[in-house]
Amino acid sequence: MRRAPWSRAAVLLLALGLLCLLPLADATPADTAGKELSFAELDAATMERLLRSGSLLLVRQNPDGSLKEVLSGGLVSAPVDLVWATLTDFERYPEFMPKTLKMQVLEKRSPKEWITEQTVEVIISVFKVKLTYQHQQTLEPPNQIRFQHVSGDLPGTFGGWDLVPAGAGRQTMIFYSLYSNLMALPWPVGAILKAEPDFMTAVNVTTGLLVVKAVKEEVEKRARASSPGP
Repeated sequence: MRRAPWSRAAVLLLALGLLCLLPLADATPADTAGKELSFAELDAATMERLLRSGSLLLVRQNPDGSLKEVLSGGLVSAPVDLVWATLTDFERYPEFMPKTLKMQVLEKRSPKEWITEQTVEVIISVFKVKLTYQHQQTLEPPNQIRFQHVSGDLPGTFGGWDLVPAGAGRQTMIFYSLYSNLMALPWPVGAILKAEPDFMTAVNVTTGLLVVKAVKEEVEKRARASSPGP
């Protein structure tokens, strides 16, 4: 089995035991660049067993070795409908999403196309940066969300969510894809990330894992709050 090359940052995280890397079987970066993963084709039983052991992470690369996107996965002890309700509760993101200061729905162009605005504060190396950006959220109930940059900071950013039922419908496998174009940050942070592409991969990796963890904890908290008492 051929494995896609991993960045030094991802390998370091693996060595520290912080995550499990899921390799692209029988594929090179050139094979997968520009293709979206099909969750309908997943071996759901195998994925569920892996996720019961911890978070999963896939780092996808472009043919030139640059970062294409990071995919993080987790297992939530709640049904799909509650996960969906949490993920589309955009204006409550500041309550549980890492580094989110503000989130609002600016416009609902259709039932499936919303425009949101999010303000986050992040620390990259010794620099604290506040960012505000607008994303188009494309909703495909009950199990898929895609977002892409519309205006504001970090042009070129995109990602989304895929939800897969597990545990006879009592659990949900969640998969979060992300490419955050940190090289678009103003000088000197953007210049640092251009010079150190592994650092950009590491930041996307960390963000993906933290977001999946935060969503898992929030959904499970809501599940406990809604469950009938003894």
